[in-house]
Amino acid sequence: MFLTDTISDKQVIRAGMQSKRKIKKERRINFFYKVKELYLDLKKEKLPNLLIVVFIMVLIGGALVFLAEVKKNHSMFSDFFDAFWWAVVTITTVGYGDKYPITATGRILALFLMLMGVVTTSILSGTIASIFVDRKIREGKGLQDVSMRNHLVLCGWNKNAEQILDGIGKISGRSKQEIVLINEMDPEEFQSLTSKFQDIDLRFVRGDYTHEVILKKSSIVNAKAAILLSDESGENSLDNADERTILASLAIKSMNPDIILSAEIVNPENEQHLKRANVDDIIIYGEFNGFLLASSTMSNGIPLLVKELLSFESRNVLKNIPIPAQFIGRSFIELADHFLKNGEGILIGVLSEEKKMTLDDILSDDSSAIDAFIKRKFAEAEIDLYESAEKEELQIKLNPGKDYTIRDNDSAFILG
Repeated sequence: MFLTDTISDKQVIRAGMQSKRKIKKERRINFFYKVKELYLDLKKEKLPNLLIVVFIMVLIGGALVFLAEVKKNHSMFSDFFDAFWWAVVTITTVGYGDKYPITATGRILALFLMLMGVVTTSILSGTIASIFVDRKIREGKGLQDVSMRNHLVLCGWNKNAEQILDGIGKISGRSKQEIVLINEMDPEEFQSLTSKFQDIDLRFVRGDYTHEVILKKSSIVNAKAAILLSDESGENSLDNADERTILASLAIKSMNPDIILSAEIVNPENEQHLKRANVDDIIIYGEFNGFLLASSTMSNGIPLLVKELLSFESRNVLKNIPIPAQFIGRSFIELADHFLKNGEGILIGVLSEEKKMTLDDILSDDSSAIDAFIKRKFAEAEIDLYESAEKEELQIKLNPGKDYTIRDNDSAFILG
């Protein structure tokens, strides 16, 4: 047991170090993305061209002053670098005073550089300020492209959206969650949201999230998760919300197959379409209202219990956590006792990942003529026998029984 615990601790430490390295790498990538975006904005305003002009002026001005001063003012301008340094200090209006011309020609050139310095610094500072102001205005209106990685994209808006933002903020804790909203709300409404949810880094892209152009503006290809709400923003209504949700889910999964996608639908009959689009979690609008209302008449207190379990204000919350390595192959009741004794909570079930059965599992291994014929026909139809085998199916096993054996691909649901 001691050896197993030691190995488990080493694995935890190694996983923690890998997680820290991953976070540092993501921060570096985000920094380079922001630098690249700033460069593109500066290039759009032709600022690099202006800097080239200033550099040429410094070279020419320094060279002329050097030629004018080298004979009579050799102590200050002994080589070209001294003249170049003086020209840079002069045109940027810093004016250290460590070097200065004494000849009439040199002073005239200095006066010219001073005047040009005032003009160029004004243009440079004004251009840079206008870029940042324009970007801020465009961000507020939802017109600016977002450069983020591993963020959350929230598509659509309805009366439950603010509760979702509030819940994400509480789950994130001290870490500031980055969220991009895509909908057709008014920019003024988004400004009120930014002041209301100051613990969340909110960005806004205004438009129809069923279009790939709009999704690209939200950097969906670099997002780690996305939520599709039944959209009621702008002129949209719940009547066509499911159609737009299905279209958006297909577009998002095609652009970012690894994204964790959750979707809300109004009509339960449309759930099958979202499953075909490989949506990870599907929530039906008002799905549990019937259960809660019926339970309130038969078993008093169940709605209050469910509300307490699902509330972010509750002291006890449902969590999905990894199972310690030493409990792999042991019983469900042993794992439950472990969580209780350590004060982590009450074990109520497990999340199990199981590979789906494929046609290759059904066919025999002896490579008979019939099996070979079936495989050949599938190959001609360009159907991959192993494609679905790589995809794992999630199964919730609630209270599977005390004799259930914990497997290496299980994780625990606890109330604690």
